[in-house]
Amino acid sequence: MAASISIFQGLPCIAVTITHAGKSLTLERVLIDTGAAACVFKTDDLVYMHETDILRTMRGVGGIERVIQKQIDRLEAGGLQAAPFTIQMGAMDYGLPLDGILGSDFWLATRAVINFATRTLQSDGMGYNEA
Repeated sequence: MAASISIFQGLPCIAVTITHAGKSLTLERVLIDTGAAACVFKTDDLVYMHETDILRTMRGVGGIERVIQKQIDRLEAGGLQAAPFTIQMGAMDYGLPLDGILGSDFWLATRAVINFATRTLQSDGMGYNEA
């Protein structure tokens, strides 16, 4: 299955659906970032997910950010899905109106192939479920 990649302010983005506790939320502007170790989404968008979570610190090129770590039922982007899956939730104050960042953890889990020539996202169909 192939999914269309959009370009927003010169950056590759895709729509993502987060499912947890019987509720789903689709975020339209999520950055495709193979250099990020983990997926992070704006806390404000995920207010309905308020169970026992883990507070941790993420470090990256942009600095340090406090985030909430949460295991969700499913993360899906363009037909690729990882279930269950651990995400980070934070302020995401990066100067761009993004809904989230899809990091390498998702790309590795779904065995994704990102084709910039055709602006499509594909998988070899083998998928991976995080243990």
